[in-house]
Amino acid sequence: MRYRPPSILSQLTALQAELGWLSQDSLTELAHRLGVPLHRVEGVASFYPHFRREPPPAHRVELCRDLSCTMAGGAEALRAAARAHEAATGERVEVAEVSCLGRCDRAPAALVHHDPVTTPAELRACLAHAHTAADPADMSRKPYRIDPYASPGDRYAAARAIGAIGAGDAAAAEHAIAELRAAGLRGMGGAGFPTAIKWSTVRATVADEKFVVCNADESEPGTFKDRELLAALPHLVWEGMLLGALVVGATRAILYIRHEYELERRAMAAEQTVAAAVARELGVELEIFVSPGGYIMGEETALLEALEDRRGEPRNKPPFPGVVGLFGRPTLINNVETLAAATAILARPDGSAWWKAQGLRGCGGLKFISISGDVARPGVFEVATGTTVAELVALAGGVVDGRPIAAILPGGASSAFLPPAAVDTPLDFEAMRRAGSTLGSGAVVIVAEGRDLLALGLSLTRFFRNESCGKCVPCRVGSQKAVLLLEQVLAGDAGPNVPELLRALDQTMAQTSICGLGQVALTPAISVLDHFPAALAAHPPRRPSLRDRA
Repeated sequence: MRYRPPSILSQLTALQAELGWLSQDSLTELAHRLGVPLHRVEGVASFYPHFRREPPPAHRVELCRDLSCTMAGGAEALRAAARAHEAATGERVEVAEVSCLGRCDRAPAALVHHDPVTTPAELRACLAHAHTAADPADMSRKPYRIDPYASPGDRYAAARAIGAIGAGDAAAAEHAIAELRAAGLRGMGGAGFPTAIKWSTVRATVADEKFVVCNADESEPGTFKDRELLAALPHLVWEGMLLGALVVGATRAILYIRHEYELERRAMAAEQTVAAAVARELGVELEIFVSPGGYIMGEETALLEALEDRRGEPRNKPPFPGVVGLFGRPTLINNVETLAAATAILARPDGSAWWKAQGLRGCGGLKFISISGDVARPGVFEVATGTTVAELVALAGGVVDGRPIAAILPGGASSAFLPPAAVDTPLDFEAMRRAGSTLGSGAVVIVAEGRDLLALGLSLTRFFRNESCGKCVPCRVGSQKAVLLLEQVLAGDAGPNVPELLRALDQTMAQTSICGLGQVALTPAISVLDHFPAALAAHPPRRPSLRDRA
């Protein structure tokens, strides 16, 4: 393999797993062993939130502070359980608030020793090393319409078929791209970019080496659908990566997965032993890369920076990764669900027609949707694209206590809140756009009456402020200013001009931020200001004063 960095990040991750933290001596020794300047190792270690620079306590409880978990409450009960264990055993328990753990269906979510917990009893058992985490393999027993294979022995048939023709066979590759185009498959990570265009761009770009990266850094509040796909259908994800590699001419395929998804990583690693045997036949190398970073690492160019052993800061675009990607080579980057859907299409005869037939109300395909918030049974549902929000809520057991819906967040933290009248909107990219929001990351959060919508908007703005990499001034300063202004509104200390200041700030950040984080950081809060006047009226401004003229 010609293009490979000194593996600083992988070595740091291994060191922390072994020692529990990164001492100065260990960093110095690593720099010497890899033959790189110490400042390179220090620069990387200081950027990623997963790395510790001081000895760890006996236990660390990572407690989610974001939207669905805040709505669920119960965090203080988990803190009390941690304090009780500390008092009873003398073992130090560190409780740290962290950004979304991708387990919004089990709110309030926490992680202890990589194990997810949600109740004080589970936390106590985990601290006593008596807790058994759920086996991701249990999910694989559910039937999924997306899976084209009746038995494990049938799997990887689509990749083998293209491999038998020849990875360089132009007709087979073009047929695969044509099927994806005819199916209308779009990226399921948030942007909804046409999959066929991505694949054809990378295929058409000439280079001595190409790469495929599966983006499994699912980190946006309310979003956890990919977690189920990784755990329950790992073969579809691996085969999607192989199919992408064969079509675009790549020889290396990398699964980039967030470190909080340790159970899902194990599921993917178990299936990798099967997938790797097929990959060797096809001349493709498979790899799992565990990200030590936060939400920003889901941005495709920040992800590439991490794979190149740099600080995970987004690049300016263009050029786009499909032309200049990993190590400057053409790179196909797709989301977990996108790759699984590509397998579902290409593994079936006339797969594009099958895919389009799965939808409802003029929409095509299947969609994995995560739903959380004020519903009775939060979780992941495989539905026909075009299923309405109301139908999804019914699948989730309805709204808790039968309360009326106050607002709908249809596409994760970067989408706009919609009023309850939008409950009959189909779950489809175009339908949501017409409704004034986006399907985004496929994460629906239901808000029942009685909630403070502006406080929820502030929660999401805080998330983006906390997760900003700080590279560009508009995002770094703008997100902090937005939080301060919204806090003033909630405290009743805002001047009458603050809503207009927030709208102007939103426009500035959208136009000048390097990546999508800064561009959408204020979207949920602004939608509350624009479409829910009662939410703003509940926090009347203070009387005008001379400082409001500044």
